[in-house]
Amino acid sequence: MSICVLREQLADYDAWKAGFYAHFDANAEEFRNAGITLEAVYRDADDPNVILTTIRFASREQGEAMLADPAGRAEMEANGTDLSTLRVEWYEDPS
Repeated sequence: MSICVLREQLADYDAWKAGFYAHFDANAEEFRNAGITLEAVYRDADDPNVILTTIRFASREQGEAMLADPAGRAEMEANGTDLSTLRVEWYEDPS
């Protein structure tokens, strides 16, 4: 299992949240079947429009493919993510 940690600057957290969770809810069965789970979303203590999101993928390759998808990136931008601020880190579950 791979954990993806995303840090991003948003235009508006509330607008992002509505779009992000609508997407996750609409695709819940597909994500679950693919081994994708949303672990957590955190807001920066000093800037509530900066978030840290952790998502678990069955593999890093699966996550990288999902993040590289132009449609997914367009949706991120439409939800208010400034893609120039997007930082992606990968961690492996040692268990």
